[in-house]
Amino acid sequence: MKATFVTKFIALGLGLVTLCTATSAKAAVLTYQGDTTNQPTWRRTAPGDPPVLVSGERDGTMGMIVPYSVFQFVVEESGLYTFSSSVPGATSANDGAWDNFLVLYQDSFNPTKQLTNVLIANTTPNNGSPAFSRQLTAQRNYFLVTTGRRVNDFGTFTNTISGSGKIVAVPESDSILGTLAAVSAGLLVYQRKRASANIVN
Repeated sequence: MKATFVTKFIALGLGLVTLCTATSAKAAVLTYQGDTTNQPTWRRTAPGDPPVLVSGERDGTMGMIVPYSVFQFVVEESGLYTFSSSVPGATSANDGAWDNFLVLYQDSFNPTKQLTNVLIANTTPNNGSPAFSRQLTAQRNYFLVTTGRRVNDFGTFTNTISGSGKIVAVPESDSILGTLAAVSAGLLVYQRKRASANIVN
């Protein structure tokens, strides 16, 4: 009986040590930089959660046709994720080199079908304060569009995504093909040189 008591006491002690030394999981953070200068333009959405209008639809104008940059990513864990964006020269939420605007899409993004698969859109505090948060699902494709609030708003930016699990950038297919082509060309040159060397020897 004494041995049983000692065993239980040791187990309880180990449990308390584990509880005391346990730390809460840290949120994953991904930060990247970009530049919308001289990028393709689109007629951005109006703000909304989700947006239901394209800019200018309500007043019958052409709306805001502005340059944009797209970042594709997946998350490894479902949960709440927060998005923020900062621009050069911002010392508060109300100043900076230009006024940026974020739009989040799920599964696909088409700049001519602005309201298809859109989740949320909002102008962002230029000093990098959170623009919005959203529940995301693991292993689904997401597209974060950084664009301008007005026609003359464009430039460099730094975006931050943070949340429950690791955030993984999805390379563009063109980049992957370009890399594969370069590797293939390199291997071909190497094989030809090796074949020539064998002939000479």
